[in-house]
Amino acid sequence: MPDMKPHNSRPSAPPFDRVTPTVVSCEGRSLLTFAGCNYLGLAQDPRVLQAAHAALDRYGLSTSASRQTSGNTLEHDSLERELASFLGFDGALLTPDGYTANLAAAQALAPDHRVALLDERAHQSLRDAARAAGMAIATYAHLDALDAARMLGELRAGGVVIMTDGVFATDGVVAPIAELLAALPDQRGVLLVDDCHGFCVLGREGRGTLDHLGLRDPRLRLTTTLAKGLGCSGGVVCGPADWAQSARRSSSAAVCTTPAPPSAVAAARCAIALLRDEPIRLDRLRRNTELVRDALSRAGFDQPQGQIPVFAVWLPREDETRALAEALLKRGIFVPASEYPGGPASVYLRISVTAEHTPDQIRQLATALDELAPRGEPAPQARIA
Repeated sequence: MPDMKPHNSRPSAPPFDRVTPTVVSCEGRSLLTFAGCNYLGLAQDPRVLQAAHAALDRYGLSTSASRQTSGNTLEHDSLERELASFLGFDGALLTPDGYTANLAAAQALAPDHRVALLDERAHQSLRDAARAAGMAIATYAHLDALDAARMLGELRAGGVVIMTDGVFATDGVVAPIAELLAALPDQRGVLLVDDCHGFCVLGREGRGTLDHLGLRDPRLRLTTTLAKGLGCSGGVVCGPADWAQSARRSSSAAVCTTPAPPSAVAAARCAIALLRDEPIRLDRLRRNTELVRDALSRAGFDQPQGQIPVFAVWLPREDETRALAEALLKRGIFVPASEYPGGPASVYLRISVTAEHTPDQIRQLATALDELAPRGEPAPQARIA
């Protein structure tokens, strides 16, 4: 099993003093950026910002209390209904962020599921959540539904919940969710999907991995962040209405915390509406994803197919990979050198593209990669991250 302990990553750039979907500023220098997860560029959309400002004027900076006491607002209740409908579930529970969404889901599942069976490369937050909820942890081979079925048999599956990413950030592949559902022993089984990289990227109108696969099943539970594709803040847990209500009452990750600020919740409501009403954003994102894939292929990086707008690029040696990041930075292009747990290499460049990148900006990246990438053997590596 891969080492999932956090690494001490070296920052690739000083703190930014200004950020747009495609350009960042630091130390008085503007850099073209292919980093982060603001896939649709909604974090800086003027209408999203206006919605946040209006809620800030109405509610202030914080609710200053849990939603169970005096910290609930119409914005929070409305966003839960809207997210449940958009994602194809009957119930939803907002949390402060995606990390606590997994914790809330695990706490709600723990009374009836004492073991969490995780894909061996599942996101660290799923592992942490299961452990914090008091579950024992077992793993199955990456993307291997047959191995998951074998493990369920060994673990006496009635008390086991399967946990997996919807889209794996370091593989760029969609989890075999239909096959994992088939592996569950009966209708009491549960499959929890963390869809932080599928939401706003895959499916009709960006509804996510389950919609992309055409799956609706009462045994499914879903978590996601509002901070990546949606460009906002917060997290959500989705499932059957009665289960979501149980999570609201019993999960300390929801009961014992101050929720996301009303301004962030109002921004997310606006962003969801824009996502639904402006399909051109998703079209541009998918077009730009193809342009970056083509650019990487021309530069000699092996490229699989897929719709995920994030690519992992690395060279045979760590110092060569870091040198490539530095060379791009000297040309005014920021791409972070990452040491993320469970990554495809010990150090790799994480190249991400947004709906707001222009063809000219992507050509700048393509030209730089074509000129800087080494040729010959062994070949450089890249895959969707």
